[in-house]
Amino acid sequence: MLAASGVLLVARRPAPPIRVIEVPRSAALVVQVDGAVARPGVYRLAPGSRVADALAAAGGPLPDGDLAAVNRAHPVRDGERISLPARRPEEGAGARPHGAAEHGRLLDLNTATAAELEALPGIGPVLAQRIVEHRTRRGAFRRLDDLLQVKGVGPRLLEGLRARVVIR
Repeated sequence: MLAASGVLLVARRPAPPIRVIEVPRSAALVVQVDGAVARPGVYRLAPGSRVADALAAAGGPLPDGDLAAVNRAHPVRDGERISLPARRPEEGAGARPHGAAEHGRLLDLNTATAAELEALPGIGPVLAQRIVEHRTRRGAFRRLDDLLQVKGVGPRLLEGLRARVVIR
């Protein structure tokens, strides 16, 4: 019996080597571009594209497009929505900007300026700047609960903002 076991061990072939097959990355990024652009729509962009490339694919900004409101150097992610807001009419010299929240309308977190965010209860200049920086670095907020990722925003503040802000 011992001899038979030895023969089986010697006769056994080694297992075939493991082959690793890499799945190719998608050849294109698909993004939605809307707002103050010539041709809003869904566009395919090359991997590594930036917001500037997406705006160009959509025919460029309209004359009232506020390019200062977006980071044109931001890398585009697949499935992202890029919205170019329209410039707001200039206010009188020395006047403090009045955000939509002060007028009873909902404030869009993806287009609001730091000054407009400051008009919301519980948001001061530092937190408003953190919200704008977070949006610039990571892209548009997809849902209101994403605001919890910003340092200084907790569940209580978020609940107080729900009736005053919107994600578009």
